[in-house]
Amino acid sequence: MIIASDPEARKYNPPEPKPCPFCGKPMYARGGKIGDRVIWFPNSEQCSCESFQEDMKRRELEQKQAEERRRQAEETERMQRKINKIIGESGMRERFLNRTFDNFTVTEQNRTAYAITKAYADTFGEKLPANGKKMDRNGLFIVGSIGVGKTHLAAAIANQLMNQGTPVICMTMIDLLNRIKRTYDKGIVSEGEVLKLYEEVPLLIIDDMGKEPPTEWGVSKIYTIINSRYEGYMPTIVTTNYDDRALVKRLTPERGDSITAEAIVDRLREMCEGIIMTGPSWRSR
Repeated sequence: MIIASDPEARKYNPPEPKPCPFCGKPMYARGGKIGDRVIWFPNSEQCSCESFQEDMKRRELEQKQAEERRRQAEETERMQRKINKIIGESGMRERFLNRTFDNFTVTEQNRTAYAITKAYADTFGEKLPANGKKMDRNGLFIVGSIGVGKTHLAAAIANQLMNQGTPVICMTMIDLLNRIKRTYDKGIVSEGEVLKLYEEVPLLIIDDMGKEPPTEWGVSKIYTIINSRYEGYMPTIVTTNYDDRALVKRLTPERGDSITAEAIVDRLREMCEGIIMTGPSWRSR
């Protein structure tokens, strides 16, 4: 390495120094000797003044941030391709693709649920584990009777995030399990691939948990998914007609024990903020 300010450098036709844009101090070119020649590098030496050093740190930070944005964009695209391949878009049924916060009818009874879910969607980026930050309670557990708007609000979160480019899976529990069962017949993707997708997607929404009669197989798969997301601090939303005690009973197979069901609900208690929705069913109006 040779610096253009060295007396020896004069015989190698060094470029003129560039003034520091902050203090004006000359910054000399650097070069590498190859035999009897010097290859001068395009970047000059760094000025030692405080302003130059701060500017250099700022540029390095901006470069790292840009690289992280590119990495996140590539990861989002990769995840969306996997979702499209395995379940198609989000897995949400056609009826719910147009459910938004704008077309949700806010009443005195559901105002709090609306505010919590809208704030959740607006600040979703803070819920994801990133840069060492992990939020213990970054999901929602939405409880209410039939027709009070649980699924509408869950779908509104999904639609807002997907419109912003965040991959989301939003499915009923029975549809979620059926996607796994299909792998046994078609063989296009493996059960492991489906489970990994459920475990890694930025937001997983399980609608109507506890509605279908449970089986040992189904409950064990749900536990695998929930536990993996619990351990990875991944946001999860569940809607159900049942409070936590009733849900344990609904998830316990006939003639089976309740251990797995209790473990699922216990994980959800730790992962999710609870929302209770009341009021008459909109479907009966």
